[in-house]
Amino acid sequence: MNVIKTLLLAAILSSGAYIAGCETSHSESDKPGMLGGHTHEETTTTKNPVTGDVSTSHTEQKTN
Repeated sequence: MNVIKTLLLAAILSSGAYIAGCETSHSESDKPGMLGGHTHEETTTTKNPVTGDVSTSHTEQKTN
């Protein structure tokens, strides 16, 4: 019975972001390089409307 309660509590806590309605935006771009190859960029921004916190993640990959 304790296992079921623990799993239920974990499910409720992990779904908090979905219930609160966090806003997420994601963008991607590919650009050609000056000497060949290309650059791939991804940016993800998440905003929590309850607390006002904003989190941004940016990655850039370059190939030759």
